[in-house]
Amino acid sequence: MSARERARAAGLLSGMLDGALAGEGAIATVCGAVAMGRTTLLADFTRRVRAAGGLALPAVASESEENIPLGVIAQLLAEAPLSESAREQADQLLAHGRAHMTGMPDGPVTRLSAVDAQIVHHLSLLLLGLAPARPVAIVVDDIHHADVASLTCLAYLGRRIRNTAVVAVFSHSDGPGDRCAGFVEQSLRLPHARGIRLTPLDAEQVREVVTDRLGEDCAQWAAGWALRVSGGNPLLLDGALSDVQGAGQSSTGYQRAFLSCLRRTPAPATQVVRALAVLGAPERISRLLGLEAGEVAHCLATLEAAGLLNQGAFRHPDAAAAVLADLGPEATAALQREAAELTYAEGCPASVVAAHLLAGEGVRAPWAMSVLDSAAATVLAEGRPATAAEYLRLACRLSEDKGELARIRAALLLAERRLGTTVPEQRVTDLVQAVRTGRLSGGETLGVVRALLWSGRVRAAEDVLRHLAASDRAATADAPLELDAARLWLRCSYAPLLELLPDGTDDTDDGQEPSGVPSTTESRRRYNAVSALESVLTPGPSGRAVPKAEQVLHGSRLHGTDLDTIECALLTLTYADRPALASPHCDELISSAESRGERGSAARLHAVRAEICVRLGDLAGAVRHSSAWFDLVPPDEWGMAVGAPLASKLIALTAMGREDEATELLYVPTQEAMLQSRPGLHYLHARGRYSLAMRDWHSALSDFQHCGELMARWGVDVPGLIAWRNDVGETLLGMGERDRARAVLEEQARCTERGGSPRTRGATLRLLAATYEPRKRLVLLRQAVDALQESGDRYELARTLADLTDTYHAVGETRRARVIGSQARIVADACEAEPLSRLLPSDGDRPDSESPAPGVVLTDAEQRVADLVALGHTNSEIAKMLYITVSTVEQHLTRMYRRMGVNDRTQLATSLFTGAHRETVKA
Repeated sequence: MSARERARAAGLLSGMLDGALAGEGAIATVCGAVAMGRTTLLADFTRRVRAAGGLALPAVASESEENIPLGVIAQLLAEAPLSESAREQADQLLAHGRAHMTGMPDGPVTRLSAVDAQIVHHLSLLLLGLAPARPVAIVVDDIHHADVASLTCLAYLGRRIRNTAVVAVFSHSDGPGDRCAGFVEQSLRLPHARGIRLTPLDAEQVREVVTDRLGEDCAQWAAGWALRVSGGNPLLLDGALSDVQGAGQSSTGYQRAFLSCLRRTPAPATQVVRALAVLGAPERISRLLGLEAGEVAHCLATLEAAGLLNQGAFRHPDAAAAVLADLGPEATAALQREAAELTYAEGCPASVVAAHLLAGEGVRAPWAMSVLDSAAATVLAEGRPATAAEYLRLACRLSEDKGELARIRAALLLAERRLGTTVPEQRVTDLVQAVRTGRLSGGETLGVVRALLWSGRVRAAEDVLRHLAASDRAATADAPLELDAARLWLRCSYAPLLELLPDGTDDTDDGQEPSGVPSTTESRRRYNAVSALESVLTPGPSGRAVPKAEQVLHGSRLHGTDLDTIECALLTLTYADRPALASPHCDELISSAESRGERGSAARLHAVRAEICVRLGDLAGAVRHSSAWFDLVPPDEWGMAVGAPLASKLIALTAMGREDEATELLYVPTQEAMLQSRPGLHYLHARGRYSLAMRDWHSALSDFQHCGELMARWGVDVPGLIAWRNDVGETLLGMGERDRARAVLEEQARCTERGGSPRTRGATLRLLAATYEPRKRLVLLRQAVDALQESGDRYELARTLADLTDTYHAVGETRRARVIGSQARIVADACEAEPLSRLLPSDGDRPDSESPAPGVVLTDAEQRVADLVALGHTNSEIAKMLYITVSTVEQHLTRMYRRMGVNDRTQLATSLFTGAHRETVKA
C-alpha cells in the first residue's frame, strides 16, 4: 500500500469515526492480499480512536482458533470496560454459547435456534451498551479466520449499529473463503457499510519507494528490478531493498519477507508453493499434492495477487530455495521423491526425473537406475558433466546389480575426467575387478584404459589390457572400431603398451574406417581423428591427415564429442606443422570448457595450446597455457600427462632466459613411466634444450639421442613430432664437432624433404649453415628465412635472422647486417626471447654515418620500411617481415616520398643510403 493509498483509506475511516461522534454508526471492510498493509491500517485507526477519546475494542482472528465458538467475541469483550455484573453476564453468555453453538456449519447462518438467538442478542447488547458513554470502534483483523459463532454475532451487531456511536472495521484477505465470504457480502449490502481495497504498489509508487531508500541514481536501474521481484508487495519490496542496501551480498532480506508472507496464507497455498519449488512449474501440483485442480488454481491466484508469484513462477531466483530450506531437508527429500515417482509415471524426460531423484537422494525402484544412466548421458552431451557425475554417483549408491554398477562406474570415470576431479583408488580397483570378471564391454573397457593412462595409473591400465586380451570382450558388437582406434592411439601416445592390446581384425593402412563394421558417430569421429594423428606421426604419406582433422574439429562440440577425439585432431594439425590452424579451434574449446566448469577438459586443452604456442614462437603464451594446466590439475592427478605442459613451459622459460624458473621445473616430480610415452618424449626434448642452454653438452646430447632412439623404436620418428636430429646437430656444434654435426643435420634435411615441414626445414638449414664458410652460409640462411616465414615460428625466425646478421658482418656487408639485425631484434622482442634480444642491436644503435640525409627525420617504423626497401624487398615481403599490412607499408612509403622529394623506390634508396642498391637481394 502506497502512502497515498494509505492516506485515502485512513481518511475514509476517520470520516466514519467522525460520524460515530455524531451518532451515525458505520461498517468498513478492508481487503487485500497478504502484506498489503491491512494490519497497519487497522492499528493506526485503533490509535486514532483512542486519541479521540473513543473506546477501541481490537481483536485478531487466527487460523488456529477457528473452531473455538465465540473466540473473537471473547477477545472484544475482554477489552471492554464492563461492570462486575456485566462481566459476569458476559462470561455466562460465552459459556452457554460455547456449549450450544459448537459445530455450526460454515457459511452464513440463515436461521438460529431460540437459545443461540438469545445468546447472540444479549452479547450484542453488551457491546452496544458501551456506546452511549463514548464512541466505540470494533476492530477485527483477519476476520476470514473468525469462528462461525463470532461471525454470526458480528453480523447481528452490524445490522443494529446504524443509529449508534459504533464503528465496526473488519479486515480480510482476498478470496476470504466460504466461511467469511457470506459475512462480508451481507455486511457490504448494508447502507452504512463501505469497502476498502488495498492493492499492490504500481510502477510509479515502487519507484518513489526505491528513490526514497536508495536515491535517484540507484532508482534508475533498481526500480524496474524491484517491481519485478516484489510484484508491488510492500513487504517483499522492503526485503529486496534491504538486500541492495547490504551491498547485494545475499538475498536474506527478501527470503525472510517471502516466508513471512507465505506463513500468512492459508495452508493449501503454502503446500502449493512448496510443490512449485520442487516441480518448477504448476502443471503437476494438483497430482503431486492430491488436491483438486480448482483449489490449486485458486491458491495460485491468491499467491499471484500477493506478489509472491508471477504467471505460476517465482519472481525472485532465491525464493524457491528459501521455501525448501524452511520446509527442512527431510521433508524436502520426501517431496522430491514423490515428484520423481510422479514424473516417471507420467513419462517425463529422464533428466527431469533424475533431478528429483538426486534432490530426494534416490528411490530404490527398478526404474531408477535406467533413468539416472540415461539422464547422465543426456546432460553430459549438453555440456553439464558435473550434473552427470552427480547422477552417476547416486546410481552407484543405489545399484545392487554388480554388472550394472560396473558400467556406471566406468561412465562416472569418464565424466570425472572431464571435471578434473580426483578419482578414488577404490573406484580404480573396482573397475579393474569388473574387467577381470567380464562385466564391461570392449568399448567401455578401452575408455577406462584411456582415462587410467591420462591420470598416470599405468599398472591398472596394463592389467585392464591384459584381461581384455585374454577375454572375448574385444569381439563384442561395439568393439571392432573402438579396438582399431585404441591401437592407433596407443601407438601415438603410449607405444610400449601396444603389445598388450589384442590384434585387430580389420587393419587398414590408409586411415580409412574398417568396412563392414557398424559404428556410432562418436566411434567414427574418434577413429578418424586418431588415424589422422597416426598418419602424421608415422613415416609415409599423410596428405589427408590435415583435412581429416579439420573435418573432425568443424563437426565437433566440446559437450558432444569425446575429448580424446578433439585432442587427437588438434595434435594432428600441430604435428603436421599447421599450428596456426589449430590455434583458433583450441581457444574456442578452452573457452567452452571453462564456461562449463570442465576443469579436466580445460587442462588438457591448455596443454595442447601450450605446444601450439611453442611452435609459433609465442613463448609467453606457452608459459601462460602450461601454467594454467598446473593450476587446474591437482598434483595427485598429474600422471603421465604432465610431460606435455611441463615440456612446453621448460622450453619457453629457457628461451626467455628465465633460468631460475626453468631450473625449478626440473624438480617437478614425474613418474618414470612418463618417459615411455609421447608426453615423455616432449619432456626429454625440453630437458635437453635446457641443458643445451646451460652448455651442459653431454646431458643435452644424451637426452636428444634417447629421444631419437625411443621415436625410432616406436615407429614415430618424424620431424613433425620432434626434430631431434637438429638438436643433436646443434649440440655437436656447441661441442666443436662440426663434421659430425653436418652429417646428422644432412640426415635431418633428407628426412625433412620427405616430410615437407617448413618449420623443421628452416631450423635444419640454419644449423647446417653453421657448418660451412660464411659465403655458402648466406645462401642457406636465406633459404631458412623463407621457410620459417612460411611456418609462422617467430622464435626460430628470430634465431635465423640473428645468425644471418652475424654472417653479413663476417663477409663485411655491414649495411645488410644492420638492417637484418634490426628485424631480428623486433621479432626477438615480440617473442620475449631476452637472451637473443641482448645479442642484437636496437633501433637506437644505428651508426650516425648511415643516417638519412640532413634535415630528414624518419620514425622508427618508417626507418624499418626504408631499410627493407633498400634491400630490394617488395611491399608484401616487407609487410610479412614486419608483421604489418601491405596498406601500412604503402602509407609509410607515400609519406617518405613526399618528405624526401623522390618519386620511386630507387630514388628513395639513393637518398637514404650512400650508394643505391638496385639489385634485388633476398635477406
